[in-house]
Amino acid sequence: MTRLLRVPLSETLRAQGAIAWVQRPLRHAVLLLAILFFVVFGFLFMRSEQVGDWQSVYVRATHRLQIREPIHRPGDNYTYPPAMAMLSVPLANLPPLPSLFGWYLVNIMATTVAFICAWRLTGGPSLIGLSGRWWGILGIGVTLAGRFFVSPLENRQFDMVIAALLFAGCCQLWRGHDLTGAAWLGASAAMKGTPLLFAPYLLWRGKLKAACLLIVVAIFLNLLPDLLWPQTRGHLYLADWYAYCLRQVVRSTPGQWFSHVLLNQSLAGLFNRFIRFGLPMSSEQLRVEMVSPPEGRSVILRVLVFGSGFLLSAITAWWFRQPWTPAATQDATAAGPIPWERLQTGVESAAVVCLMLLLSPMSSKAHYVVLLLPSFILARLFVEQRPPWMSVLLVALLITGPLTAKGLIGKDAGDLTLAWGMPTCFVLLSLVGTWMALRTVRRPSHDSCQERPAPDPSQSV
Repeated sequence: MTRLLRVPLSETLRAQGAIAWVQRPLRHAVLLLAILFFVVFGFLFMRSEQVGDWQSVYVRATHRLQIREPIHRPGDNYTYPPAMAMLSVPLANLPPLPSLFGWYLVNIMATTVAFICAWRLTGGPSLIGLSGRWWGILGIGVTLAGRFFVSPLENRQFDMVIAALLFAGCCQLWRGHDLTGAAWLGASAAMKGTPLLFAPYLLWRGKLKAACLLIVVAIFLNLLPDLLWPQTRGHLYLADWYAYCLRQVVRSTPGQWFSHVLLNQSLAGLFNRFIRFGLPMSSEQLRVEMVSPPEGRSVILRVLVFGSGFLLSAITAWWFRQPWTPAATQDATAAGPIPWERLQTGVESAAVVCLMLLLSPMSSKAHYVVLLLPSFILARLFVEQRPPWMSVLLVALLITGPLTAKGLIGKDAGDLTLAWGMPTCFVLLSLVGTWMALRTVRRPSHDSCQERPAPDPSQSV
């Protein structure tokens, strides 16, 4: 009798072991997919003959910085604040191959931080053991933003590091650590000026000290190169950046930058192209010489750019509402999923991120890496809330985003989508989606304030 009972028991244990062996990789599927991506992409990345911006821009600027020469020169490719060159020094001093490999390792860490922080700001649960509708949210979010998310790695730029610092700062704000969050945001602003837009956002939320600290950190990191490697001619690197980059942008026509106007997918770039050559219907029309518009049209261009930027900012502030009132805090490390009424900081950060890209004098595809956050927010809104308009918005986002990739439609058609400003439309649609998400954030708290009648005991069985 005992022998007969032992056989089923052993078979049961073996079956349970087999099930556990199958479930274990499924439980860590996101981690395994990430490792597979970094290994495959890294192999292709290291074997690619494309020079990219790391060696041709950052390493060259860093070498000039260390011999105390100007890093901003007329006609030069380095148009970033001096802090970017300073932070590149440790890797730039290595031989070319180890330097590039080190750059990739830094970006692996930055990608991991940016992805996890964006997921947490969306209110998502742990990525280990993900199940149910959260797989749908993850899949939709990655589909929407994946094209832009890998662009900094393809072009060997530092926008992934900037995104990691920015999202980490937003997570700290969400946890109520205002000064720590402002410091991280200031570090991202030191590398690229557009995160400075979070300073007025912090003021709107009544966080004056945090807003001031953000600006102080950004300025301090850009003055630090003058303490470490002062120029022999006595100029400040930050002053050179203003003279050769920012001042020229202020004086020139909106949308003109140190690159082709097709690559500029900000509002300034969008209106600049429309003023110059309208809505082209063939790639041949894009090969015409790009000249400055007449004075009359230049005035119209400025009105369109600054007027639309002000209008979008005003509408976003109206959706934020309750000025000088801090947003609700939440332990960002708490087990998810986190309900919508606790996601105010995440959704508002997504809206500010969209404004960063639209209001910037230059926003290229690599800068769009920060759209991962609004993409996750909109994916959750679609899966959980299913408002009637969300299906239309999702289709429009797919058309203006992933379906415009040159790998799918070819270079000529891809250039046309850039000329039409499809990526800019993607950001505009994402911004509108964050406005709708803010309405969802406020609705649960409103409903929870209503008292529900107590159940009638006589109706119980």
